[in-house]
Amino acid sequence: MFNDYCFVFMKNILLKIFCFSVLVSVFVSCNKDVVFDESMPIDKDGWNMTERKVFEVDISQKDIVYDYKFALNLRNTSDYKYNNIFFLITTVYPDGSITRKDTVECIVANPDGTWKGKGNSNIKDNRFWFAKNVKFPQKGKYVFKIEQATKDTLLTGIKDVGLHIEKQPLY
Repeated sequence: MFNDYCFVFMKNILLKIFCFSVLVSVFVSCNKDVVFDESMPIDKDGWNMTERKVFEVDISQKDIVYDYKFALNLRNTSDYKYNNIFFLITTVYPDGSITRKDTVECIVANPDGTWKGKGNSNIKDNRFWFAKNVKFPQKGKYVFKIEQATKDTLLTGIKDVGLHIEKQPLY
C-alpha cells in the first residue's frame, strides 16, 4: 500500500516537472519580434507558373512605427533540378494600391551541387532574407502574392513556400 502511494506520488511529481519544462521551453523559444510566419504547400504534381500563393498580414497602428525584415521560407526536395529559384512578390497595401513588386532569387544549392538548408533527408528547409529596414506606412491588411518565376510552366521539387516577417532590432 505504501509503495503504491509512493509510486503514484513520484509519477505525479515527474508529470508536473515534465509539463513545466514543456511550458517553459515554449515560452522561451517564442520570438516576440516575429510578426508573421506562414507557409503554404505546393501541389505534389508541381507549381504552375500562373498559381500565386497569397498571404494576408494585419498591421496595427502600433506596428507602423517599427522597421521590419522579410524572408521567404522554402522547402525543396532533392528532386528540384536547379540550384536557384526566382520569385515575384507583389505587395498590395491596405488601401488597395500596389506599391511594391520584387524579384527575389534564392540559391538552394552550392556550386558543388550539395543542398543548402536544414534537413537530414531529401527535404531541405531554407530561409532567404530579401528585404530589411522596411516600414509599413499604413495600418490594415497587407496582401503578399508570391509566384514562381522560372521558365518551367510546372515547377517540380518544391514542397512549401512561405513568408516570414519580423521586427528589426533597434540598435
